[in-house]
Amino acid sequence: MTTAQRRIFLIAIVLGVAYIAAIPLQPWPGSWVLKPMPMLLYAVLMWRAFPGAVGRWLALGYVAAAAGDFFLDYGHRDGLFRQALLAFLVNQIAFLIAFAKLAAGSPWRWLRALPAIAYGAVLAAWLVPKAGALMLPVAVYLACLLGMVLMACRVEAAPRLLWLGALLFLLADSLIGVNKFAAPVPNAVLVIVSIYFAGQTLIALGLLRHRAEAAAGRAAAG
Repeated sequence: MTTAQRRIFLIAIVLGVAYIAAIPLQPWPGSWVLKPMPMLLYAVLMWRAFPGAVGRWLALGYVAAAAGDFFLDYGHRDGLFRQALLAFLVNQIAFLIAFAKLAAGSPWRWLRALPAIAYGAVLAAWLVPKAGALMLPVAVYLACLLGMVLMACRVEAAPRLLWLGALLFLLADSLIGVNKFAAPVPNAVLVIVSIYFAGQTLIALGLLRHRAEAAAGRAAAG
């Protein structure tokens, strides 16, 4: 990463950790301003690091994630849940498209995708029927979420930060559904937000490292 990228990334981490540390104090004024900030900074990083369509899709994904964060916090987790679900759906689709472009020509890596596939199958069988009137949107969301993870598995030559971040993102988003529709998750907000932020951060870091390694490889080949 460049010096500017490191600074932006560090600011995003500090803001994210500050929000997580303040969760026990909620509700407090302005929390809905703080929560989306790390994702917006990651959007800036992706926009500047990746040229062309990949950078635009990644930036859109993180802007949509920031919107989802806003809706969940401003709506106190439930009041704007449908809006948050739609925003995170855009996040998943944008990431899926960006990862597909990055993985163009790479093989499908089913072995490393098996944990996500198995977990997704369990969720589809157990959680989706409990979603009631939101059964169809939740099923579509889960399919896009799993598709994003499967595509992330193709980007890296070996399972590294991007792969781990995508799995954590899958876990965090699924726990939102579990907590809302199936069974209460102890300390749900703290647990889910911590896993979610870790996942999004690892995705961003993995993408930046992938970009740097690809650039170094091209320079060495040239």
